[in-house]
Amino acid sequence: MSRPPTLLLLAILVAAASACNLPLLAAADDTPAAEPSIIIPLPTETATVLPTPSFMPTLTATFSPTPSPAPSPSPMATATPYGCLKPPDDMTRVRLGEHVLTRRTVAMLEHAQTLYGGPLQFLAAITQGSYTPGLAASFGTHDGGGAVDLSVRHPQTGAVLYDDLEAMIRALRLAGFAAWVRYEDDLYPGSPIHIHAIAIGDPDLSPAARDQVDGPAGYLRGFDGLPVDPPQPDRHGGPILCPWMEEMGYRDLRSEGL
Repeated sequence: MSRPPTLLLLAILVAAASACNLPLLAAADDTPAAEPSIIIPLPTETATVLPTPSFMPTLTATFSPTPSPAPSPSPMATATPYGCLKPPDDMTRVRLGEHVLTRRTVAMLEHAQTLYGGPLQFLAAITQGSYTPGLAASFGTHDGGGAVDLSVRHPQTGAVLYDDLEAMIRALRLAGFAAWVRYEDDLYPGSPIHIHAIAIGDPDLSPAARDQVDGPAGYLRGFDGLPVDPPQPDRHGGPILCPWMEEMGYRDLRSEGL
């Protein structure tokens, strides 16, 4: 009995597959096996941590001003002398015993007393005040205001305070007076020793008193104020100029001609 050709062909294929290790073909009506899914792993992204930027402070430009050169002091500029004090403007006349002065002159004498601090009391030592015209030995300097003469004798012993004379003169000059010691015989034979003082800036000064401040033989020119020719040098050094005097227009005249 002959085999059907289909069966014979199938047997040949099975034998061939076995010899070649080929998988058997599924039957035509078998459900084909599902193809395996291929999973391609995506590359893992490594997170890069960016460093947090540190705070950079805003730099503010600082401008250092160029220092201005210090002005050179004027050759005539001087420090204010210790004790300078502008007197009051009170021109009221007051009487001290038999002498007449203004409140301005009295205030200047009181300030000089404070600076001096010695045994002589200036207000009690007045021998001639202001507003006393007609005295020949005064050259007219006491005709107006601002002029005063002072004894230089100790109030108890009557001895001349020679050791205090320069201290008295300096105190009076710091207080605003053009002041000098008039030694024995300076004015006339037998004239007593005393201090003669003129209040600088007093609006009531007589012309002769004003000349003793800044005239040809005046205090501000380095002389002793006596109207003689040639003028006599100041025995007590140069004038003392306070700021208030300069504000009134007074200045050191020693280097200027007449």
